[in-house]
This record gives sequence, C-alpha cells and structure tokens, in this order.
Amino acid sequence: MTTPVRTWSQRAWAAATSPGNLLAGAGALALASMAWTPLPLVLFGLGEPVWLARAARDPEATSRQAIVQGLEAQLEALVTTTPCGEWIAQGLLPDYVAIYGRLVETRAQTARVVAGRDDATRALADDIVDRLDDMLRAYLTMARDRLLFHCSLARVYPQLPTTAPISLAARIRRALIAPAPAPQLRAGQIRFVTIDAAIHEVATKTASLEAELAASPDHAPVYRPILATLANRKAELARRGAHDRDMAAQLRVFPDQFELILSKLATAGASVSEVVDEMALLLEQTDDTVAFDADLRDLDLDRIAS
Repeated sequence: MTTPVRTWSQRAWAAATSPGNLLAGAGALALASMAWTPLPLVLFGLGEPVWLARAARDPEATSRQAIVQGLEAQLEALVTTTPCGEWIAQGLLPDYVAIYGRLVETRAQTARVVAGRDDATRALADDIVDRLDDMLRAYLTMARDRLLFHCSLARVYPQLPTTAPISLAARIRRALIAPAPAPQLRAGQIRFVTIDAAIHEVATKTASLEAELAASPDHAPVYRPILATLANRKAELARRGAHDRDMAAQLRVFPDQFELILSKLATAGASVSEVVDEMALLLEQTDDTVAFDADLRDLDLDRIAS
C-alpha cells in the first residue's frame, strides 16, 4: 500500500496543527500572561514561519536534525558538567568533542565535492551525505555512551539533556529564564577509574569476604549472596571492558574513515559504488556496536530493578 504524497500546503497545515506546535502557541500565551510581557508571543510569531517552512519542506530531516542536536548537547554536557572534561585534559580520554568538530568539517567538504561532480557520484550525492550524517550520529552516540560508562566506573551518574526535539515553548522559556549554572568540578576531585582498577577492587573485596567466611563458616547464608553478586559484577566488568575497548577502537578510526571517503570521492576515477558499499559496511559495524551497548545498558537496568 502506497502513501499518497502530500502537498506543501498539506504538510504545512499538519505541522501547524500538530500537538507540539499547538502546545508551543499555548505555552507562549501562558508565558506572556504570567510575565505581563508580549515577548513570548513576539518570539513565537517570529519563529513560527521558519519552523513551519522547515517542517513542511522536510519533516523527516527536521526530526533527524533535532536528534543530532540533542546528542551534541549530551556530549557537551558530559564534557562540561562531569569529570570527563578533566579526564580529557589529562589525556585519559580522547577529546571527542574536538574530533566530532573535525568530522563535521570533513562531512561538509565531502558534500561540496560530490555536489560539484557531474558523474555517477553526483547522482548518489544525497545518499552519500545521508550516510555520512548517519555515521556522525553513530559517532555521537558511541562517544556519549563511552563517557557515560567511564562516569559510572567513577560512580558519577549525570542527568543528560533529552535527545527529543525541543518545542518552541521550551525555547521561549529558555530565552526568558536564565538556566542555573552547571556544576563545575574541581581538578582532581573525582579520579579516573580504569577497567582493570575496577576489576581489581571487586577481586580485593571478594578475597576479603571469602577470608571472613572461612573464619566464620556459620555465617555462610550472609556471605554467599554478596559473594555471588561480586562474581557477577566481576564478569560484567570484564564483558563491558571488552566492549569499551571495541568502542574506543571504532571511535579512534572514524577520522581516518571520513578522510578516506573524502579522498576517494575527490578522485575522478574512484568507484562510487565501492565507496557506497564501504560506507554501508561501516554503518553496519557502528550500528551493531551501538545496539550492543544499548542491550548492555538495558540489562544493567533490569538487574537494578530486580
């Protein structure tokens, strides 16, 4: 069954009457009433035509852009409001924000190269750029998840901004109300914990409890459950450590992959289909890594809940 193609006016009407847009208008009106100022309504009126034009022209692209912006905000929050920024400065973690900036520049150069050609590359320009955008989203997701993992090793559990599209009402509220300053951590306040150090800590605690159990065998019902939990934790850390090393390796080669794609497409005799196939393989690999990491997080949450 095929979906009928909607006209621009139909998409604009759908965007204008969407629940999110109606809530944004209502929020602007409410803010204007509470603050006794027409500024929210003015901002709504100024921003509405631009938002409607974008949503009507390409609603899917608008949604993808919002997701990318959310991921960028999460990565920035991890670097600026958690010890990750200090660990990066110390060289304990790569500067994923700076690397992402270089990837964005390479993506822009690649888009200009394929747009300037008149051969088969030009015909596949949109597909190539879309795949690069998918790779950027994968990079942001993996970088965020890796920093979150190292935060958890150091027993830091940050609250990150949502990756969902931000409503116009929320943007107006941000413009009117200054956000609270982000907490700044002192240098060296929270130490970086390696996988090996975390496993060693669990092993040391296990050995200590086993010694206590040997000295007090009558207390086995007390010690056995915690020893079982520590054994599971040690195995989980080993598994997560192996996955973390895989993610680190994939993140490390992203710039090389982007540069290789650009250099191939900039060569007149390059095989476009070969480049597209290579990009598809890279995306498959990164998608598998991202999915596996999500499964591990879900498993951890299930264990906590139980």
